[in-house]
Amino acid sequence: MQNTLRIFIALAILSGCSIVEKKDSPFNYPPEWEPQQAIWISIHDQWEFDRAANQIETRLQLVDVLHNHVPIKILTYRDSLANVFMESLHEMAVDTSKVTTIVHPQITYFVRDPGPLFLSNGRQLKMANWQGIDSNAVKRISDIALRKAVDDSLAVRFGYEIQNGPLSYDGGALEVSHQSVLSIKDYALRHNQEAFSIEEIEEGILKMYGKKQMIWLEGIPLIEKNGLKVDNYWGYAPGGHIDAVARFANDSTIFVTTISEEDRDKNPIARHDYEIFQGYLRQLKEKRRVNGKPFTLVEIPSPDLGLHSFPIPISYWTPQGLEELHKEGLSKEVETILVVPAMSYANYLVTNGAVLVAQYWEEGMPESEKLKDENMVSILKKYFPNRKIIGFKAKEINLFGGGIHCATQQEPKINR
Repeated sequence: MQNTLRIFIALAILSGCSIVEKKDSPFNYPPEWEPQQAIWISIHDQWEFDRAANQIETRLQLVDVLHNHVPIKILTYRDSLANVFMESLHEMAVDTSKVTTIVHPQITYFVRDPGPLFLSNGRQLKMANWQGIDSNAVKRISDIALRKAVDDSLAVRFGYEIQNGPLSYDGGALEVSHQSVLSIKDYALRHNQEAFSIEEIEEGILKMYGKKQMIWLEGIPLIEKNGLKVDNYWGYAPGGHIDAVARFANDSTIFVTTISEEDRDKNPIARHDYEIFQGYLRQLKEKRRVNGKPFTLVEIPSPDLGLHSFPIPISYWTPQGLEELHKEGLSKEVETILVVPAMSYANYLVTNGAVLVAQYWEEGMPESEKLKDENMVSILKKYFPNRKIIGFKAKEINLFGGGIHCATQQEPKINR
């Protein structure tokens, strides 16, 4: 009996000594394909071109298709709008128990850019707080200020520590895998106004997001240029966000936007951007993963912008706005502006069990445009085989310079 007791005590001591408290992993910005606790979507009713109702309706549809896959957090600037939005969801038979509203007084256009941007160590969350892009530098006809940085009040409200960084950056300007970050060098340098060298910018990004490797692309396509793009083509755009042109499908695969030979001469934007996208392909072929192996590059299509642009009389612009357009190079002989939505198949959203991707074909359009929609869905099915691929009419969101990805922001799932 005594021998048995000694053995039991010895085993208990050894077992106790073998228990080592698990240390938390370093904080990092997880890739989008990792499990998510929620998707954030921002709403407001201050859109131009009398599009407020359309923009709100589109976000109602976003919630409708997403809420069965992941809880939704709605960020809006007043209680009355939050109440109307929830009532509309109820009328659509959306399970509103999966939707939470958060009221914050500052209007947010695209939640991806100012955040909240979440860092995770698997057990806790922090907020990554870039300095943001100076809203005064964004030329808009509207005088409504863009919220371009994470507001400390949100972090305080939800009890998150803030990790501050000195750089001016938007969330949509950075794309991550587990080890790498992808971004456009021209955007990084321009928005940091030569305050930092490219080496300092790279160091700041890798430190903030907890990654090992920075991959820079050079050149900004016209579809990403805010304001007057070329000739009389005009449109909102963030000025070089990577999530509109190239995305990680996994740690070893990058989707790269391309324009076909058939489409390259259809309009001046396509002619310019064809060369930019081919440049991206050449640059990425020279890049290597952390392990020294090359990336797999998958070309994805571009919609024909000429089919989706629409005219607005020059009289719509204020005298001040028109003066700015002339300074940007618009001919004084032009009487009509062609508004170009910031359309992109790359601006998809990956969430729990689903991928939400733009679809652009409409009745009466060429069959070639329908094939692009189908091709993009097929590509996503191949690389996300365990997720449902959901097509979504995104042109309304594109009108104001963003897309599905811009209008959403994932909150990583943690193990408490």
